[in-house]
Amino acid sequence: MENVHKIEDDLYYVQHPTRPGWFCGITVVVGADSLGLVDTGYANTPEEYLLPFLEEIGRSPQEITTVYNTHGDGDHIEGNAAVKKLSGAQFACYTSEAEAIRNVDLSLSDGQTIALGDRTFTVIHCPGHRQGNSCLFDKESSLLIAGDTIVGTRRELIRIGTEPYVASLRRILNLSPATVVMSHPFDPAGKNVLRGAEISAMVEASITIAQSGA
Repeated sequence: MENVHKIEDDLYYVQHPTRPGWFCGITVVVGADSLGLVDTGYANTPEEYLLPFLEEIGRSPQEITTVYNTHGDGDHIEGNAAVKKLSGAQFACYTSEAEAIRNVDLSLSDGQTIALGDRTFTVIHCPGHRQGNSCLFDKESSLLIAGDTIVGTRRELIRIGTEPYVASLRRILNLSPATVVMSHPFDPAGKNVLRGAEISAMVEASITIAQSGA
């Protein structure tokens, strides 16, 4: 399906194109009996992009049980109301982002876990883009859902300061993920799903950019 990236057999990224070469979107975790989402995009993302995908794979929005928001920016949370209306799902986020996101059912701290589909993810607090920015790490498959943690050449998105941002990126390197799913196709990678050596290359480049001010 156009605008859908299959990452693993049970994990997809549904893109919402916003301009040439750029998109936001929703990570969908497909379980045997339930669906989990990471972020919800803009207000129209669920209806225009998520629902057609779910129909194509023969699943219902009523199967969405849990949504995790990586942070409180509009292109990650404006679809929350639509998803809630479609599914009645519970919403979760890192504890310090709950006030910005609002209507959160579950506030999680660093190191706590959350089930999405048939996977269990650990919450990784990664300040830099926002103070309450977080990632989700599936240790079993070594997969990291990074949101906007790694912003590459978009240095203006480092809102909390270079030092915490770089510390967060070094923490990602220490996790040694095999796959990283970013929310946008940040340069210099130019795509949002990274594997193997692409990950360290993107993270190290992002650290260099942040520290040089380039």
